[in-house]
Amino acid sequence: MKAQNEDYAMDLIIAKVKEGDLSAFNVLIEEYKSMAFTLAFKLMKSREDAEEVAQDAFLKAYKNIKKFEGKSKFSTWLYTIVYNTALTRLRKKQLPIDNTDFGIQENLMHYSESGNEWRKLQRDERSSYIQSALGQLRDEDNIVITLFYLNENSLQEICEITGWELSNVKVRLHRARKRLLKELEHLLDHEVRSLL
Repeated sequence: MKAQNEDYAMDLIIAKVKEGDLSAFNVLIEEYKSMAFTLAFKLMKSREDAEEVAQDAFLKAYKNIKKFEGKSKFSTWLYTIVYNTALTRLRKKQLPIDNTDFGIQENLMHYSESGNEWRKLQRDERSSYIQSALGQLRDEDNIVITLFYLNENSLQEICEITGWELSNVKVRLHRARKRLLKELEHLLDHEVRSLL
């Protein structure tokens, strides 16, 4: 029921944006800016470039909002624009897209729940290890992990966003999980050895 109410509210906001309501579009920006930036950052590897890509993507989304027919979730449609905008900018800059290491946005694994300081410290430490491990993955692995786990996109939505075939997404996700686990094991093993 809650999901239906949220979908209905989002549909109303999108309808207002289609009518030219900028304040309604600001609501969409606030809702999706963090994940749009994260996706752009994974491809661009620079905070400044990622911010520009995210801004460009939101501008494109606003200009083309009437083309959004609601056949997919708005987030899927928006992330497709972000992804394609980043790829276009990478091609223009002639930056390599594959096999480069990059850092992860500091608040990628931000935890908003409250708790005592010790639990927060433990969560932050786990998040740090996950971020470090993600930073060792190839771009494609990072993107598929981000879309599936952090953005909570379905496999079909990932296909729509990236243009990859479903079988390709499944294989990439499976391999990315294995690589992430391997990187985590390596980091934790190294950490334990340094303590001994």
